[in-house]
This record gives sequence, C-alpha cells and structure tokens, in this order.
Amino acid sequence: MSTDGSWQLDIESPLGKQSLWVELTQEGEKLIGKARANGQVIDPDIIDGELVGDVAAWKIKCRKPVPLTMKITVTVNGDTMTGKAKPGMFGTFPVTGRRV
Repeated sequence: MSTDGSWQLDIESPLGKQSLWVELTQEGEKLIGKARANGQVIDPDIIDGELVGDVAAWKIKCRKPVPLTMKITVTVNGDTMTGKAKPGMFGTFPVTGRRV
C-alpha cells in the first residue's frame, strides 16, 4: 500500500472539523513527512511514522492552542484514509482523509 503524496485529513473534534495536510514519503515500513494545520501551530515534521500493511501511524507536535503530541492512526485504502486521532489525553476523534 502506497502512502506517498499529499493528503488532506479532517479530524472531527468537539470544536468542530479540524483540517490537517500531510506530505508523506514511504521508506520501507518507515514514513517521513511534513504536516501543516488549519488553525493550529504545529511542528512541521511528523514523528515515529510507520506503515505496517495498510495501517499508517505517526505523531505531530502541536504548540497552540495547547501544547500536545497527537497520534494519528489510519487505514489506507487507495486514495482514502480512515481512522482516529488521539490528541494527548483528550480522548480519540474520527479522522478521514483523501489524497490530493
């Protein structure tokens, strides 16, 4: 399963839909890439990215509105992703994504 490319992810949070864009590159089972967010300041590099089968996971560090590390775990199916985001200790929220 290839994750290479640009992805738009939508996270359904109690504050409404939050958008995240990631550029992913696969190196075997390792994922590297950059991220940017709508309405949040984040460090651009993804952390601990991995792809095992069709499941991709990585972390991003948010600095505002609250400093935290968010883990995203998704199942990749062609040009779509579905899964969950876990922003620190704030529970989990549904994530959907598409390759752009």
